[in-house]
Amino acid sequence: MKRPPFAIRYLIIGAILVVPPILSTHYGTIYLGKDNGVLLGFCVGIVSVSFACWKLFIDGWRDDED
Repeated sequence: MKRPPFAIRYLIIGAILVVPPILSTHYGTIYLGKDNGVLLGFCVGIVSVSFACWKLFIDGWRDDED
């Protein structure tokens, strides 16, 4: 499977790190209350960072195309 271009890969990683934690915190705060919504955001953030690190280091998305 061919990897996306270098700049697109970093935009995808940025979106993975920013969008899910913010959205889960926002909706969790609305439906679960302030404390539980922030906790949900942290939990989703841990999963997002783990997935982004996996893509960067295990799948080699850091490496530039030569």
